[in-house]
Amino acid sequence: MRKGKFVLFTAWAVAIILLVIITFFNQAKVDKFMGLTASKEHSINFSYPVQLKEAFVIPGQKVEKGELLAKLVRSDLVSKINAINSKIAVLNAEKLTTTNEINRQLETLKIKYLADMDRLGLQITQSELKLKTNKKLLQTIMDTDNKSFTTIEHKIKSLKQEKQSIQSLYKTNNKHLKQQLENINIPFETQINELLEEKNILSQEEDELTIYAPMNGKIGSISHSKNSQIESFEPLLTIYSKYPESVTGYIHEDILNELKVGQVVAITSFNKTDHSKNLVYGTIENIENRIEEIPLKLKKYKIVPLWGYKVSISLPENSLQVGKKVMIISNIEKNSFELKIESLLKFLNLN
Repeated sequence: MRKGKFVLFTAWAVAIILLVIITFFNQAKVDKFMGLTASKEHSINFSYPVQLKEAFVIPGQKVEKGELLAKLVRSDLVSKINAINSKIAVLNAEKLTTTNEINRQLETLKIKYLADMDRLGLQITQSELKLKTNKKLLQTIMDTDNKSFTTIEHKIKSLKQEKQSIQSLYKTNNKHLKQQLENINIPFETQINELLEEKNILSQEEDELTIYAPMNGKIGSISHSKNSQIESFEPLLTIYSKYPESVTGYIHEDILNELKVGQVVAITSFNKTDHSKNLVYGTIENIENRIEEIPLKLKKYKIVPLWGYKVSISLPENSLQVGKKVMIISNIEKNSFELKIESLLKFLNLN
């Protein structure tokens, strides 16, 4: 019994000595102060007029990041896309008509060429056969050649020259039409590609009219009903983060503190028994230069007015609750030891 009391007394003495030491080194500085967690309201709006086609959520509903919230319509966007589609259809029709016309000319040219080749080939064959027959007949009768065959020979030569001329002309015209067929696509494709790029930009804007949850959170308010018109920058709906995104802390005006913007601080729930566990690390974003009254929720004595400097702290994703009082620890390394002492004192009080 006496041994137990001695151990308890010794523990109390050690704890008190440690607290005295800590208090001595912290005389003019504060390493812990109180604050309130908050969740920012995110408003979803657009820089142009839209129409609410359908909303898939209701106020107060919890949503997950990427969940479908609403679908919107832009009448001007629909008109522009339809106009572009019409222009593309006209250009494709013109391109097809021009292509078909050139192909028709190529086919006509080929048919005429083949007909000319057949005609001339037949005439040449007949003339050569006639010349050969006449020569044999004359040789049988006179046993000699006669210059009277010159007329037929000239005719054959003329027919062959005509054939060569037609072949040359066909190759030139055929090459020209095929080149024209290849080049005809260039102006049409250029215009069509420009229209497709413009349509792609409009389609991206159209995709933005399908609204998804930007974060895990809860729907605040929905300002419009189905099929209603929404003016530029007018809020469609609001959404709150599932976890606190910031902490607003207050430092008493009479307390010297070495806090600075960009400094990392630790935040923990004010009601936790062991503050050394589940710490959340935030970053100081702003320290006000003027003092303001500390919120009632952070006062120990409600009727006593207190003033202090407001400190804004941003938080990563965390498990803290929105609107709750928290403890902010500026000197993380030193206070990790101090928090253990607090836990020890609470343990001793319980025993």
